[in-house]
Amino acid sequence: MKLNIAELDCIFISYDEPNAESNWADLLNKCMWAKRVDGVKGSDACHKAAAALSDTEWFITVDADNIVDTKFFDQTIDVPTNIKAFSWPGINILNGLRYGNGSLKVWHKEFVLNMQSHEIADKEKGLVDFCWEQQYRPLIDSYSVTYPNSSPYQAWRAGFREGVKMSLVDGIRLKEPRPDKLHWHNLHRLKVWCSVGAHVDNGLWAILGARHGCYKINCTDWDYTEVRDFDKLAEIFKEVGTQDIMNSINYYGDELMKIYKLDINCLDAKTSRYVVELIKDQFDQAAEQVRWTLTRRDI
Repeated sequence: MKLNIAELDCIFISYDEPNAESNWADLLNKCMWAKRVDGVKGSDACHKAAAALSDTEWFITVDADNIVDTKFFDQTIDVPTNIKAFSWPGINILNGLRYGNGSLKVWHKEFVLNMQSHEIADKEKGLVDFCWEQQYRPLIDSYSVTYPNSSPYQAWRAGFREGVKMSLVDGIRLKEPRPDKLHWHNLHRLKVWCSVGAHVDNGLWAILGARHGCYKINCTDWDYTEVRDFDKLAEIFKEVGTQDIMNSINYYGDELMKIYKLDINCLDAKTSRYVVELIKDQFDQAAEQVRWTLTRRDI
C-alpha cells in the first residue's frame, strides 16, 4: 500500500509551549487542512485525541515546537502490512541531534486508539516513550526543525526528559546504572544533550536539564515515570530554576562523574556551534550511506 502524505489529516499537538501559536500559524500557511489538539494532558491521551480528530485512516502529528519543511507533504511512502507508525527525525536546534525526539509522525488511526503507552502503559518499556512498539518504524530523512528553547523552562524540560530517556535500555531502567550498559547511540545522545547548546537561546538550560534528569534517574531513587507528567516536571524545575545556572550545571556534572562515572563537559558557544556542524555532517553522511545501501539492494 502507498500513502500520499498530502492526502492525510495533519494534527498539531500543543500543550503549554511558548512558541505554539507562532508554529501553528506557520503550519497553517503550509498545510491549510491542519487540525489542532491543545491542552490534553498525557502523551497517550493527546495522541488518542488526535486520532479521534482525524477523518483519514492514517494521520500526521506535528509537535508544537516544530517547524515543518513543505517538502514533507510531497512524499509518497510504501507501507508494509506490519507497520502502523512512521517517524521522520526532527533536527534539534539546541544540539543538532536527529532522532525520534521532536519527530514528525504518521500513524494508523486504529493503532493509536488501541495502543497503551505512557500514562496507561501495560508494559514497562512503554512507560515513557512510543518507540518500543514493534509496529513503529523510524526513517532517515528530516523534514522539520524542533525549537524546544523558547523559554528557560521549556529548554530545561526538553533536556530533562532526554536525560532520563537516554538513560534507559530498551525503555527500561537499569537496576545497576552504568553508562557502559547503555546502547552506544543513547550514550552519544546523552553526552551531547549534557554538553552542547551554549550557542543558542536558553541552550544552557537544556544542558542543565539533561544533567539534572540523568542525575535523578541514575543517582537517586526518584520515580522516573514522573518524566511523563508535565505538572510534576514543573515542580522538579523548582529545584534548579532559581539557582545560578553555571553552578548547577557544574554541580550535576561533578555528581554524575563521581556517582555515575559519566564524563561530560559543558562546551562554550564557539565549540558548541562547531560540534553541531560535525553532527550535521555525520547525520548527512549516514543518511546517504543508508540510501546508497537501499538502492543497491533494489538492483
